[in-house]
Amino acid sequence: MGGPRGAGGGVGGLPAAIPLRNVHEELTARPRRINEGLGRARSGPAGAVLAALTAALGLVDTVVELSVVNPDGSCLGTPLRFTAGRPTVIPAGLDPVETSLLADADRKTRTAYQKIQHCVEGDTAP
Repeated sequence: MGGPRGAGGGVGGLPAAIPLRNVHEELTARPRRINEGLGRARSGPAGAVLAALTAALGLVDTVVELSVVNPDGSCLGTPLRFTAGRPTVIPAGLDPVETSLLADADRKTRTAYQKIQHCVEGDTAP
């Protein structure tokens, strides 16, 4: 057999070749891509913060969806149109079926969050 294998070995229990040259090239190129703005700053939490900040500072006119915890405990995204740094709420026009689906999704999200928070606080039973 010879050659290194990871824990559990290969794919589907079979040995798999690891293209070390490709892995090395990818790992070497990654920092450069991140510095060029093609990595973390364009997506994920950092990208969301940068998009909102550039819009709020008036550097770009765009629509950004911001999520907040509402007084009723729900956490929903609200689309805002930024023009010269000034936000305007864009209300969602939902039909009755979409309104029902949104309420169901909100209820499921809230239930999951309550279970998670319950466990974080040290209790084991929901």
